[in-house]
Amino acid sequence: MAFTTNLTGTAQVDDSIVLEFDSQFIIAAAQEHVMDQFVSYKRMIDAKSIEFPKYAQLALATTPLVETDDVVSEALVDEKILIQPQEYGNVVTTTKLANLQTGGTADLAAARLVGMNAGRTSDKLAILEAEQSTNELTPGGVAEGALTASDIMSVTFLNELYNKLARASIQPLSQGMYVAVMHDDVIHDLRNSSGAGSWQDINKYTDPSEILMNEVGQIAGFKIVRDNNITVNADAGDALVDTYHSICMGFNALGKAESKPTSIVASGPFDKLGRFVNLGHYGVFEYGIVDQDALYLGTTASSVGANV
Repeated sequence: MAFTTNLTGTAQVDDSIVLEFDSQFIIAAAQEHVMDQFVSYKRMIDAKSIEFPKYAQLALATTPLVETDDVVSEALVDEKILIQPQEYGNVVTTTKLANLQTGGTADLAAARLVGMNAGRTSDKLAILEAEQSTNELTPGGVAEGALTASDIMSVTFLNELYNKLARASIQPLSQGMYVAVMHDDVIHDLRNSSGAGSWQDINKYTDPSEILMNEVGQIAGFKIVRDNNITVNADAGDALVDTYHSICMGFNALGKAESKPTSIVASGPFDKLGRFVNLGHYGVFEYGIVDQDALYLGTTASSVGANV
């Protein structure tokens, strides 16, 4: 398809249509931003790379003060976590004929699908970064390749993950609790393993004022959040058993460096008859692990996974 290069101007999409596209995009994108709510630090500046300071805790002041002496100051010890924003985006090009023959719904559908893609892309990027954590536990401490179909998520295993965060004095992430992001297959096993009164559904919360996006319940000191963008590791266990990562987090686990927030891009038409419109999303950002001690992966199989 050839376009002339001798353009004297560009006919932009009508402003009112852009606003409608934008509303569709925001609605769809917001529904998929699960992991973004767990970013403890977000920096939004125009830079090639963005530094996040990570400070070591101060020594405990267990020695009594001397009445006539001043207190000796303790120097802050910091470590710089460098995150480099990258460009991410996707685009759909619709035709005038397609929009006419669908009663004007093709462009709106494209805006919604682009919004969903933007949200899911951002969510997946955060998950992929979290899954790079060097802290990983499995039931029984076996290698991931040795996990069998019976090595599923349980309250006992979740308690072990809680202990790892708590013993490192990691601060809670939401309402005094840690957060565990899990695939629905893993949540299925966790619900079934919990005894009476152990699992608490969100409709039974005494204080529903702060329910996280996709939160389904609480158990073992964790708020459980469902997210099926979690990577399913096909045949990674023993005898073709699929394995799953459950992302267990406290405060300061993830950071986000953002040079340009993701937004909808509506451009065109650039062809001679004004038949083609481009709808896409574009942003410059990246996620990174700030404090490794605040993030643990619990790797399990699932009873409802592909285990043959």
